[in-house]
Amino acid sequence: MDEDLNESRVIYTPIISNSKESSQENVPFYYPKVFSFSYVYKEYNSDSDMDYQSQISIEIIPLQSVQFTDKMKYAYKQLFKKLYKWCQNTSMGYEKRVHHDLLVPKELYKETYQRLKSKYATELVRNWTEKTDPVKFVFEDIAIASWLISLWELERIEQKSSKLQSFIDLGCGNGLLTFLLSSEGYTGFGIDLRKRKIWDKFIEKGANLIEETIQPNSITYPSTDWIIGNHADELVPWIPIIASKSSSFTKLMVIPCCFYSLSGSKYTFPNQVITSGKYKAYQEYIQDIINKCGFITEIDWLRIPSTKNVVLVGRKRRVFDSKDQIDQLILDAGSIIIRK
Repeated sequence: MDEDLNESRVIYTPIISNSKESSQENVPFYYPKVFSFSYVYKEYNSDSDMDYQSQISIEIIPLQSVQFTDKMKYAYKQLFKKLYKWCQNTSMGYEKRVHHDLLVPKELYKETYQRLKSKYATELVRNWTEKTDPVKFVFEDIAIASWLISLWELERIEQKSSKLQSFIDLGCGNGLLTFLLSSEGYTGFGIDLRKRKIWDKFIEKGANLIEETIQPNSITYPSTDWIIGNHADELVPWIPIIASKSSSFTKLMVIPCCFYSLSGSKYTFPNQVITSGKYKAYQEYIQDIINKCGFITEIDWLRIPSTKNVVLVGRKRRVFDSKDQIDQLILDAGSIIIRK
């Protein structure tokens, strides 16, 4: 029986190094520990329809000294599931809804990310003193810092200014984002209710981290260019209000994570129609606050290893006098409980 083999292959290669001596620690945790892997589709054609066969497989070229563990097996099973989902969605006429690189060009971001990763990642991972996974948090915050720094570079070009932006990182957590921005020359500080062990290392290297209770309904930062909320939990809904009240030039950036309302309690989606999941519905709630505070909401999807990767930006004003709407938001919030 004569058979013809038709083969299609898609190869994925993580951009880590051109050298085959690359070590495992240089590969971000969200990449498979391989030089490359590929989806392979093989189709066997014969004269008889009954003999028709096809096969899909995954082939890998592993890093040296890396064993094929159960964790890797699980990862590749997930890749098979992802491929099946892509095929199924394509056959149903699915159109992509998430588009990256809307506010920052991909090449600028990649260049900045590679520079920051080479400069900071190895030392941060080796000297991490928190109980959390350093590989996850280090690369994720380097990615967020890279996106912000790229956005700010574009802003300076547009404004024909050489002055680096100032910032405040509210609910800064482990302080890593504040440390990275400060280390790159940006003036600012991070605030959180609770000091973390690793703060001492960051403070020694020049980061300004403050342990402080925040009263979001009354606080302002009139001399600050940007107010940041990186997975800032209860503070996220308040950041548009704080930015709007601070000055006419203060801008904001938030990455919504856990679902909190302005009162500090869990957000329960009152009278809100949920059509695309709760995370999308919560984004819409935060967007509504941003809009009521007079900003034009811009959205981008960050290249970070998290399902909570949507960033909301308010850098342009629709309304400069939104005091009445802000007062109403604060009144509706009632008593405020900040537990972070």
